[in-house]
Amino acid sequence: MAKAKHSFKDTKGLLWVACSECERGGNGSAPDKCSCGWRVKRFNGLGCYGKGQLLKGLEVA
Repeated sequence: MAKAKHSFKDTKGLLWVACSECERGGNGSAPDKCSCGWRVKRFNGLGCYGKGQLLKGLEVA
């Protein structure tokens, strides 16, 4: 598995997923895209804690 470049776990252990590395973002394949990141292909600082799911093949160390 490849390591995610911009997504991380915070000090409480919660996962923050960058829109560019999310299944619901522009690079993902989820049918229900996120209203914030559906067009984001490259990292621009956007991301979320809520419903973000990393792309298949990525992991956070």
